Amino acid sequence: MGLSFFFANIALSTIFIKITLAFDPILKVPAPKSINFVLEDVGKKFYQRWLFKGISHDFQEAPHVALVGRNGSGKSTLMRIIAGQMLPSLGSVTCKIDEKPFPKDKFYQIISWSGPYIDLYEDLTLKEQIDLHFALKKCLLPSPKDIITLLRLEAHQDKQLRLYSSGMLQRVKVGMAVLTDTPILLLDEPTSNMDPENAAIMLSLIQEHAQNRIMVLASNMEREYLSFDHVLKLS
Repeated sequence: MGLSFFFANIALSTIFIKITLAFDPILKVPAPKSINFVLEDVGKKFYQRWLFKGISHDFQEAPHVALVGRNGSGKSTLMRIIAGQMLPSLGSVTCKIDEKPFPKDKFYQIISWSGPYIDLYEDLTLKEQIDLHFALKKCLLPSPKDIITLLRLEAHQDKQLRLYSSGMLQRVKVGMAVLTDTPILLLDEPTSNMDPENAAIMLSLIQEHAQNRIMVLASNMEREYLSFDHVLKLS
């Protein structure tokens, strides 16, 4: 009885999500003509200790930025601040869309993001996850289902994501982020848990679809940021 109740709740939740999305396509915002995104003297402090401070960057000058540094240096924290999920202790993050100030509480509309702390709905199949995601945001491909082929996951598209390996889940998360039509792309360790062949395919996909976008990539692997305009080292 307990298990039946659990799966019934999943089914009802899925139906509710689909109905909600049908009436609330608020994330599908028009593509901006221009975007000005600036970090100014950004710092973050935890318990009297500065994780980092004095971070400034104008993304119009260098749109692709790699954040590098040892574990615990604050790469993921800075990503959260950039995404508007966390407030800095010092400084500011500002965004203008078509010369008009864009509010931080709406940053989610213009950002696609992949990281170890971002989860998928593992009770859904890959096809269902893609349908859900791209009901909210636009896809760069003619059809969102084309992502399945690009990620070489056709044989697994009807499996629940909970049955995927860590490398397969990573391909899904990063692939959906990269192929979401947003002006800002945030990637935290995008090829972690991937074998060399799939890592190479993913890096090629990122390079192809990151043109004309702001991209911030946090990494300790040089292969992930070799072509970047600017490398910011956090100590």
